[in-house]
Amino acid sequence: MISQNSFRKAWENRKLVAGALKAAHVRPDYHLYEDLFQEGLIVYAEMLEELATNKARTEIDKLSFKKVLWQTLNRLKRKQRVCERSTNMDEAYDLGEEADWNNLVVLKQEVNKLSKMEQVIFYDHLLSNKKITELAAEYGTSRRNLTRLKHDLLVKLRKMLVK
Repeated sequence: MISQNSFRKAWENRKLVAGALKAAHVRPDYHLYEDLFQEGLIVYAEMLEELATNKARTEIDKLSFKKVLWQTLNRLKRKQRVCERSTNMDEAYDLGEEADWNNLVVLKQEVNKLSKMEQVIFYDHLLSNKKITELAAEYGTSRRNLTRLKHDLLVKLRKMLVK
């Protein structure tokens, strides 16, 4: 239970709470500022009540500032986690869609620059899921050669898409 006197003292020194919020980088135009400010006042009043007999006022103020700051940071982190969890999966999918289209355009332009065998590996193996051994028999080349070409092609494609 917090006494009315502790609340009054906390209100009179509300700059301490405002300073803790400022140290936590919470601006007054933030939509939860008033809630965080009120919670900070309550924490400060609790600290005044608990430590009034044991410590000097300046010591209580220092401890209260730290406690308000950490409580505010924890609340903001919790809020951020809730927002991240509640992000709709469709929205998350849409976020990557533009980058996918850009990659597709780049890929389409660069595939024409590939050698004949690289195009075979790209279209037949990577896109159509034909096995390397089938392609080796079909094109009369060794499986090892196609595997090496596939590795080189994948490295080349990564470089294209990272640009």
